[in-house]
Amino acid sequence: MPDPTTLKRFTVSLDAQDYEALCALAQAQRPPLSLQYTVRLAIRRFLDEYEGGAITLTPAHSSAKRSRR
Repeated sequence: MPDPTTLKRFTVSLDAQDYEALCALAQAQRPPLSLQYTVRLAIRRFLDEYEGGAITLTPAHSSAKRSRR
């Protein structure tokens, strides 16, 4: 767990579907995980993939629609 003095706080807004999916994912773990931990873990994994060259970022187009699973 990171030292709390090294953590930085910011606000992010999610659409309702993404928020509910994250909450469900966190609660489905045994023991249940906090939403904060779940989001930090997701960000860390995303950054690891980016740093490893597994993904590249491209600008999103405002007219593009994301598919839902």
